[in-house]
Amino acid sequence: MKLSDRIAGAIWGAFVADSLSLGVHWVYNARHIARKAGRLTGPIAPIKGADKYHPHRTAGQFTHYGDQMLVLLQSVHEAGRWSRTDFSQRWKKMWDGYDGYIDKATKATLKEGQSGSDDLSGCARMAPLLLALGDGPESDFVTAAREQTLLTHGADVQAEASDFFARVLFAVVHGHPVDKAIAAARGQAADPAQIDGWIAEAQARLQDEDPAQVVADLGAHCHIPGAVSATLYLLFKFGHSLEEALIENAMAGGDSAARGLLLGAILGGRDGRDAIPAAWIEALDAGSKIASLIGQAAGPPAGRTRFTFTNAEGLTLDGALESPREKLRGYAVFAHCFTCGKDIAAASRIARALAQHGIAVLRFDFTGLGNSDGDFANTHFSSNVSDLVAAAGALRDQYEAPALLIGHSLGGAAVLAAAEDIPEVKGVVTIAAPSEPEHVTRLLEGSVEEIASEGSAKVNLAGRTFTITNDFLEDLEEHSLAEKIGRLRRSLMIMHAPLDKIVGIDNAAQIFQAAKHPKSFISL
Repeated sequence: MKLSDRIAGAIWGAFVADSLSLGVHWVYNARHIARKAGRLTGPIAPIKGADKYHPHRTAGQFTHYGDQMLVLLQSVHEAGRWSRTDFSQRWKKMWDGYDGYIDKATKATLKEGQSGSDDLSGCARMAPLLLALGDGPESDFVTAAREQTLLTHGADVQAEASDFFARVLFAVVHGHPVDKAIAAARGQAADPAQIDGWIAEAQARLQDEDPAQVVADLGAHCHIPGAVSATLYLLFKFGHSLEEALIENAMAGGDSAARGLLLGAILGGRDGRDAIPAAWIEALDAGSKIASLIGQAAGPPAGRTRFTFTNAEGLTLDGALESPREKLRGYAVFAHCFTCGKDIAAASRIARALAQHGIAVLRFDFTGLGNSDGDFANTHFSSNVSDLVAAAGALRDQYEAPALLIGHSLGGAAVLAAAEDIPEVKGVVTIAAPSEPEHVTRLLEGSVEEIASEGSAKVNLAGRTFTITNDFLEDLEEHSLAEKIGRLRRSLMIMHAPLDKIVGIDNAAQIFQAAKHPKSFISL
């Protein structure tokens, strides 16, 4: 099995373990769990007792541990490495308006900068670090695991537990059997006697017939060392099967989520993603996001498929996703020209051509046009920009955020304005784009005065009649692209025809001059 498969298995294993534990989390009565949940076969909504801590969660979502682990995964993915500063900033930001449970350790860290908590959850969320550090030196992974732990949980015993489990996990994803990984980690411990104690407590109970009672005796609570001994017991007892280990862990009650993160990571790292029940992964609300972050996003069907999404106003916008038949390299969004639509020849030809080169292209009808909901009379340039951001968000949620934005005419101005609100975008292409949105008013000659005096007017554009409002004109005046272009910080390709009679070539020159490098101009 390839290292990348083991790393993916470790990350998926940790997330499904948290999701499986959510429904019974912090319920310490195993009999109550059995009565209310039966024997768990997949994620469920919180039962009575667990709903006290997770009242806003449903089946397939995470506890506050899993949510923090997702933030760590996003940090590692986007930074391309472990960054204590980046994770710290993201971690603090996630609690703004958070509707899940906020535990004492978190409150203390937010208030005082760190807590002295010895909760196992602090080190248990380490699996995403493998994404950046799994193929490097073990020491780098161990150091990062310790740092992310001590960021929020500062007890001395945390560092010992973090180092121990980091070494075990790293060894397992590199193909070492669990028992040998544990022995090696014990040998490298700063305090081997402490590790020996945890292992001995776990091994002494392996012949007992009631796992829930053993976990209760060792420590079903959050705190190290009891929680470590309970985790090792479950690993020794049920480690032959990831599925059985995670179910028994949840059925045992208490802080099953913290134990589960480690059990899922270690056993998933040993067995790979394919050992995890597919239904558990499919049940995850954040499944597509996780898949994208670890580079395992399931691509869309080849060819053209319908792609609808909801914009900021709650309206459904209609789109078409043109996907490659061979290897998928990334995603793009195409913005059509003023009053046009996703099915114009330029849009469909460009989408097909890019798909042949591995780029999936989403083209869609802006609000009030084509098959999209809404009234065109209520739209403006700002709403077009908002629709673009919503389109990128929909791709991000279902597959992967776009790395490329392409805009034709006013759509070109829109992608220049939207790029800064889509952090994953690496390149922008404009085709016959105006340097300022206000250029569109030239198409409305003879109607501008009527629109200003009457509030709106019906205007014939390319053989079709549209209602243009004064709000539309005022919104155009409020936008200045020069500053946005100057701080674009993306590769820019400007495509324009020197003899364009609708949008003069001087617009391309103004965009080019306003932009920083890298930038290119192609004459059509």
